[in-house]
Amino acid sequence: MLTVGRDPRLCNLAGPAGNDMPRITVSKKLRFEVFKRDSFTCQYCGQKAPEVILQCDHIDPVAEGGTNDILNLITSCFDCNSGKGARSLSDQAVLNKQMDQLAELQARREQIEMLIEWRTALEKIKEDTTEKVAEHWSAAVEGRASLTKTGKDKVRKLVKEYGLDLVLRAIPEAIETYGRRSGDEHLLTMESIDHAFSKLGGVCRVLRDSEEKPWLRRAFYVRGILRARLSYVDERLVMHLLEECAKRDVDFDSLDRLAKSTSSWSAYRDVLEQFIESHPVEE
Repeated sequence: MLTVGRDPRLCNLAGPAGNDMPRITVSKKLRFEVFKRDSFTCQYCGQKAPEVILQCDHIDPVAEGGTNDILNLITSCFDCNSGKGARSLSDQAVLNKQMDQLAELQARREQIEMLIEWRTALEKIKEDTTEKVAEHWSAAVEGRASLTKTGKDKVRKLVKEYGLDLVLRAIPEAIETYGRRSGDEHLLTMESIDHAFSKLGGVCRVLRDSEEKPWLRRAFYVRGILRARLSYVDERLVMHLLEECAKRDVDFDSLDRLAKSTSSWSAYRDVLEQFIESHPVEE
């Protein structure tokens, strides 16, 4: 009869001497969690990484049915783990370690619950804010319309981007600029209300930019006059020319009057270009 020797490549799968129970591999992720919990410190001798090589040891040895549950794992340095073999820690040490782990798990659970509660409250605030803005819009259009779910979603995004105060300021601006009235009762038309709401984001942007460029609102007003009176306006060019005029401290009231009396876009453009050319800005 032939006797086959043990394959050395399989030695790391063997249990303690006289026991053929295979070892249970502890994953890298689980080892890291154990090391973090134990502050990267050997729980037997107190030495820390990187002065010593740390390993994951089973409190209840694998040979006695110990598992890879994190409550059964402890940080050990190489020397302590090699010398300890399959011996267990004292019952009190095991109890203390498991009590510490349970306390940490409870603390984590409580923090997760608080985090969820906090985020839920934030979402509630967002929803309440959206509803208040929707009510403000309905009042601003004199009860003629209310926001749909899609409209409220847009309001929520605008508040996130521009802030509540700016959105509330933009609502009357949008209605005043784009709202139109008709009939004997002089009511806002539904078409103009929808148009005003579609322009709400643009009005928010103008108000924000106007804080840095005070002339911008007057320039938009002038452009609006030209757009309403003339068949064609180069809107990008007129804003550029008005900005150049603002750099030269032009009186925007005169630009308003000119816009109300001009016969064509080219005539208005020529006046602005002549003014800019005759008033160079000193560098």
